[in-house]
Order: sequence, then C-alpha cells, then structure tokens
Amino acid sequence: MTEMKNITIGNPLIQLESVDSTNIYAAQLLRSTQVKEGTVILAGHQTHGKGQGGNSWVSDAGCNLLLSVVLRPEFLQAERQFYLSMCVSNALLDFLLPFAQPVTIKWPNDILLRGQKVAGILIENSILDRNLRTSVVGIGVNVNQREFPPGIPNPASLRNAVGRDFDIPDMLAGLLHSLNGHIALLYSERFPEIKTRYLNNLLGLNKWATYSDSSGTFEGRIIDVAESGELMVLRHDGTLRHYGFKEITFIT
Repeated sequence: MTEMKNITIGNPLIQLESVDSTNIYAAQLLRSTQVKEGTVILAGHQTHGKGQGGNSWVSDAGCNLLLSVVLRPEFLQAERQFYLSMCVSNALLDFLLPFAQPVTIKWPNDILLRGQKVAGILIENSILDRNLRTSVVGIGVNVNQREFPPGIPNPASLRNAVGRDFDIPDMLAGLLHSLNGHIALLYSERFPEIKTRYLNNLLGLNKWATYSDSSGTFEGRIIDVAESGELMVLRHDGTLRHYGFKEITFIT
C-alpha cells in the first residue's frame, strides 16, 4: 500500500462567477501552474459545461453545484481507473441520500433520483507509464434548478423532488465532506469496499432487463463492472458480454 497523502478536497477553493467549463479551467491550471492536489474549481455558471461522451451539461446560473476537483492519484493503475469513478459516484450517493430517496447509480456514473438524472460526473485523466498522473473530476448536481430545456433526457433536481430551495453554500460543504471521506477510502486502497458500495446501488444489477447494442435488442442482466469500467452483461443464451461507454443502451 502506498503512503496515504494528506489532501483536503476543497483546499484551496477557487470560486468563479462564470466559466466555460470547470474541467477546462482545471486542465489549464494543471498545464500552467503547480496546482495543489485537492483544489476545487467552483462555478456559479458554465457557458459550455461538459458531460460524458461530448454531451453538454446545462445549468441555470447560481442554482446548482458545478465544480471540478484536481487529483494526482499516481498509485492507481490506468487499468483500474474506474475505481475513481466508483468512489466519486459513492460520494454523490451518500451526499444526496439524506435529502430524497431513492438514489441509485446508473452505469457508468449518472446519479438518479427517483429514476431521473440529478447528478453527473466527467473524469478526465492523464496517464504516465501504467498509472494515472492527474485526474480532473467534474461534478454537476442539479440542486435548485426548476425547469430544464427540452431535449434533455429525464432530468431531475433536488428542489423539484423535495419542493423547496436549498442553500448552495451549505450543499457545497456537504458535498465536499462526502468527497473527502470517499476519496480517503480510495487513497487508502480500500478497493473491495468501494466496489461493493457501488454495485449495491447500481441500477439493474442482477435483474433481467431489455438492452440494445450494435446487434439489436436483447434481454440481459448486469452481473459486474470491471476495474477498467466495462459493464459485464449476461445474456439469456448464457453468453457474457463486456461493454464500454455508449456501446450498450438500457431500454426497460
């Protein structure tokens, strides 16, 4: 086990009124300056928020939590990098559970509140040799958003789910607290604990459902997620398939 680094998520905290993307800003900082590990870039508004696979993240100004965390998890092998995603998903899950339920994780790292997307994660890693060098962990949580543009699939916010507005600074403090606890588990290399927590809250685990892939629609059930992040789905015919991001779609 590597020696545990003493980092605090949110120290320092860089607050921006508006930015194109907190992930882009964090990446620029990493290229130009010596950024302290644990640095958080927080934006009141993003003009070009980034989602998974080139998708955008839309958010009204001042309503939500939009942030990126700078990490240097050099101990983590690139082939096991999905532990970072599982860790952050678990942190979001524990952050949201006191406010509304049920909260579940949809592979790879969407957070669903009552079956609708309330939060998302975008992690951008750099790799040196076989290990991660730097990671920018982008997080978006819909807190006080009341309305969503048409075309956004299945969105949710805490405000709409609970029926009241939340104090953004208080919510930020709660999220940073949860992130600190779960990142500490990762940096302590408590991998089985992280994966068990993730799988126990994963939508569709060990349940037959309808999916589609490049070959068409089929019945299958998720049986595991690989350390690399691939989804492992067992088909009715007994074949086991491994899927990367956007290679499989959940139908019902």
